[in-house]
Amino acid sequence: MIHFNPETQTFNLILQRSYYAMQVDAAGRLIHLGWGARPRHANPDDRISGQTSHRHYETKASFETQRLPLEIVPFGDVVTFQETLKVNFPSLPRDTAVGESLHLPIRDLRLRYARHDIADDAQPGLSPTHGLPVKNNSPRQTLRIHLQDPVQPFAVILCYRLTPEHDIIERWCELENNGLEPVQIEVCHFATLHLPAGTNELTAVTGSWAQEFMARRQRLHQGSFVLESRTLQTGHHANPIFMLNRPEQAGEESGSVYFGQLAYSGSWRLVFEQLPQGDVRVHGGYNPFDFELKLAPGERHITPALVQGFSDSGWGGASRQMHAFARERVLPHSPAGPRFRPVLYNSWEATYFDLNYENQVALARRAAALGVELFCVDDGWFGERRSDRAGLGDWVVSEALFPQGLEQLVQEVHRLGMKFGLWVEPEMVNPDSDLYRQHPDWVLHFPGRERTEARHQLILDYGRTEVVEHIFTVLDNLVERYAISFFKWDMNRNVTEPGSVAGKAIWYKHVAGVYSVMDRLRQKHPGLDIQSCSGGGGRVDLGMLGRADQVWVSDNTDAFDRLHIQEGFSLAYPARCMEAWVTHEHNHITRRAIPLSTRFAVAMRGVLGIGSSLHELAEAELAEYATYLRFYKQIRPIIQEGDLYRLQRLEEFGGSAIEYMLPDGREAVYSLVVEKYQVDSFHPVIPLKGLMPAAMYTVSDHHGLELYRLSGYELMTLGIPKETQWYPGFCQTWHIKAAI
Repeated sequence: MIHFNPETQTFNLILQRSYYAMQVDAAGRLIHLGWGARPRHANPDDRISGQTSHRHYETKASFETQRLPLEIVPFGDVVTFQETLKVNFPSLPRDTAVGESLHLPIRDLRLRYARHDIADDAQPGLSPTHGLPVKNNSPRQTLRIHLQDPVQPFAVILCYRLTPEHDIIERWCELENNGLEPVQIEVCHFATLHLPAGTNELTAVTGSWAQEFMARRQRLHQGSFVLESRTLQTGHHANPIFMLNRPEQAGEESGSVYFGQLAYSGSWRLVFEQLPQGDVRVHGGYNPFDFELKLAPGERHITPALVQGFSDSGWGGASRQMHAFARERVLPHSPAGPRFRPVLYNSWEATYFDLNYENQVALARRAAALGVELFCVDDGWFGERRSDRAGLGDWVVSEALFPQGLEQLVQEVHRLGMKFGLWVEPEMVNPDSDLYRQHPDWVLHFPGRERTEARHQLILDYGRTEVVEHIFTVLDNLVERYAISFFKWDMNRNVTEPGSVAGKAIWYKHVAGVYSVMDRLRQKHPGLDIQSCSGGGGRVDLGMLGRADQVWVSDNTDAFDRLHIQEGFSLAYPARCMEAWVTHEHNHITRRAIPLSTRFAVAMRGVLGIGSSLHELAEAELAEYATYLRFYKQIRPIIQEGDLYRLQRLEEFGGSAIEYMLPDGREAVYSLVVEKYQVDSFHPVIPLKGLMPAAMYTVSDHHGLELYRLSGYELMTLGIPKETQWYPGFCQTWHIKAAI
């Protein structure tokens, strides 16, 4: 609910368990009043009046004059601390320039309240345009507060879109140049968040290729701490998600936690700033590194969103709110698509570049016999692609590998009852390709400089409309001709020499171009699914999840490593979009040998996929695969749509225990995997969550064998009876169901 008191000029945003309040002061500035938990038993009419200031920001010290918690912090009102927005004006308007000694450009912006309105159809920048519905399409209110510079013809609309049931607010800015001259924007964050003093324990994820989403928890100190990406995708080194709480005052299921994430897949930055007096601010948006945003006279720019929320149920509660928000309000739910994410087989580790019709159809037949629902041919099916040195960019089926065309394989896959998918990397090109020989100017480069290759490839210039149009055309033709149901959309390098016809705007233009191709494909082919991949988990964020059904979390499929990767991923993103593979016993990256039961236990925590070479498996092992696939399909609705409880994190006792539970409490999945264990050491009781105390539950294994029959009360107090001996690799995946 959005409420405005015209007498006190106070805004109150009322959500299910939290509030957000701000006020227009006597000078017309929009001041943050508070954000956090609503008192228990408060009713919707209970609001902050704003009649009395509860905090004093003016001091006698001349060095402390810029502490006002402005909802948007412009460079002008504030220059000492981090700004939300910094704008360069080429001149003063004529009426105000008389007698002034001008220092140009004028780097000063002041924003004052003009008016506000409430909209039911407001959208942040780069929102999906494919037209596919989300799970929950009910309208949401957006408060739009219009701010105007009193001197310059420049306006900003601050937008607050409410999702009350998840205590989430989406924040973005709409920038308007109403003057006669262009303006240049140097810094543009989507929003600034103000947190209570001392809320300085930060949980975030960092890492690198093959070890993405490593969860870190640290104490912020006075000054600024930055998480950022300086690439054309979201990046491996950090992900734009965070949680903040008072030190030692939050846990997995208790305490007040503030959280946020960016809905943007390009060069981004999050700045966590603790002021000298202990106030904490978070600024999130475009990375100002090599950044430039020019607004022509009359032009308007709408930023993507910073999604913020509050949980009074600890880090786990914050995760469940973000998961539900993504499942219900972000991920596309095509009427032509599957209700649940299908079990996938990918041929990469089975054949690498040595693929042809014969070995692909043999793999497809074995995969179908196991119960696979989607068969994806990976890299190497096109042009002269026999290694990673050639052919990239030539998206034409290789006649040498498929002399009868790809139709023959597609028809066989469909006959076997599976959907057909292809790997593509549409943002890249090998210099040894027909596309590059025809259009050497179509890549990012600076004239006169070497074009640096990585993985023997260059990046196409998505600042060129002709490049974006070409990519859409070739992908559209593939879908049309071969009845493709799934693209694994990859991107396997970071940017160097970001020279583009778009200039510095390439950082934004590239993201917009990728989004536009995906949106147009999905609008034209509503049955097409997309998996986002960028050398593993390099492009995962809410902006991408608005047009991708699932994401490839990491190229590392080692089950023990994936425990850490998936735990960090689960802080913000739901299992419904987390693609997880079972691959060979000896992992091709780590070379570690891991039992099949452990590999399945970890992969079944998300969207199950198979990447093993099925030719190398004995019949007994294939039968074991089939048993696990049948079991996964039985528990899939709970995993992909249920609420996640991290019952025991890896930092506790060397094991990971999680529970997925349907909202009505009738069914759950319990998964335990032990990574490290010292012989004869303590391992704790692990009570379950969210069950019905009085109900009786059956506990069954992956063979369907009933192991226990226990009450919900007992399961939520003493947990599931423990094995007498734990060991590294010990695992359990059990289906818990209310007995009828």
